[in-house]
Amino acid sequence: MRRPRISFIGGASMVWIPTFADELLSCGELEEGEVVLMDIDADRLATMEQYVLRLRRDRGSRMGVRATTDRDAALEGADFVVSTLMVAGHEAWATDLNIALKYGLQTPKGMSVGPGGLLLGLKSVPVIVELAQRVGELCPEAKLLNYTNPMSSITLGLQRYTPIPSAGICPGLDIELHKYAELLDVAVDELIPRAAGVNHCDFILELRRGGEDVLPQVVWELERTGKEPVSRKIYDIFGALPIPGDIHIIEFFPYFIRTGVDLADWNQVHNHVARRIERRARIWSKIEVAARDEGPLVESSEKLEKLDRLVCSSWLDRNDVFQLNVMNGGAIPNVDANAVVELPVLADRFGYHAIQFGPLPTGLAAICNAAAAVQDLTVEAAMKGDRKLALQALLLDPMVYSMDLVTAGKMLDEMLLAQRDALPRFFA
Repeated sequence: MRRPRISFIGGASMVWIPTFADELLSCGELEEGEVVLMDIDADRLATMEQYVLRLRRDRGSRMGVRATTDRDAALEGADFVVSTLMVAGHEAWATDLNIALKYGLQTPKGMSVGPGGLLLGLKSVPVIVELAQRVGELCPEAKLLNYTNPMSSITLGLQRYTPIPSAGICPGLDIELHKYAELLDVAVDELIPRAAGVNHCDFILELRRGGEDVLPQVVWELERTGKEPVSRKIYDIFGALPIPGDIHIIEFFPYFIRTGVDLADWNQVHNHVARRIERRARIWSKIEVAARDEGPLVESSEKLEKLDRLVCSSWLDRNDVFQLNVMNGGAIPNVDANAVVELPVLADRFGYHAIQFGPLPTGLAAICNAAAAVQDLTVEAAMKGDRKLALQALLLDPMVYSMDLVTAGKMLDEMLLAQRDALPRFFA
């Protein structure tokens, strides 16, 4: 049978593409398929193309590889479109977080919620929705897989404004399961989680190994080793372990980062993006060397993204189950049906379907519903360029509850103005 064409928009991404390419080129079931890399940065794209071609040679794959700066050319004939793009880049993201700090808001990650997550959403939602609309015109049978953050808001925009089958993918659960397997000294395949929530604030309600729930053992090991103190505290209060790690979780529970709190007390620092920028420079240097065949390939993240499995499940109609971000639609009955939630999802040739999960404990559902309201307002503000809706989204975020209305409005205006070039709808 014909093998799929997988097109990456943001195809020079140094974090995503080496791992994704390794997954796809190592998958025998996708032989004779094609990987298409598209990016607006021609120089970096040329380097990434050479890197992937070397990877193909080393893996002994027969998969096709090509690169283009023409988005339409990348979309034509695509069966899967993967978004790995980032609007305005990391430096702009770091600027957002430092403006928030100027107004007293400490932000370790700023990827999902708070002022950082809001600005990322305002910049990214219209761009990726427009991408999906173009997919509908050029390759209407394709499925769109989003890896760009803020995952929840972007995925909601896709599902609300386009008919293209889509899902948001985050490896958070798999990353945490590998950590827990190491803590318990067991094989990761032995651990069966029951988890649901919103992206970057998923809750593990049970973690079965055989017939036993080993979640209390995991929490005990985390306490013994001094890891994830915020997540452990939330477990003590709510009875479920939030994931994927304190750097994300802490922003959903701002009691830990309110004004006057030293982030070091929770093993965090403000503005992880600054360190990420430094790390990216080191990774890119390694990619350049490997692309010239003068050094080793970049070590991938143990293939935890599972893009190959996700593509195969859809392409071959396998009905495999993944932890994905999709519209709730009643799968969690006490969370807004129109919210994007992260939960077990079945992937088949028709798309991505939430599995009926059942209600979350009341406290956890309340956290998800609060995040859902901010998702909704972020998407509408982004698509309409509406400053009032953006302010509502900001004020409904728990990170901003300690701020007075006038100051919050001033902070928002400063952030919007700083990103003016990436927010044309707000400055038309």
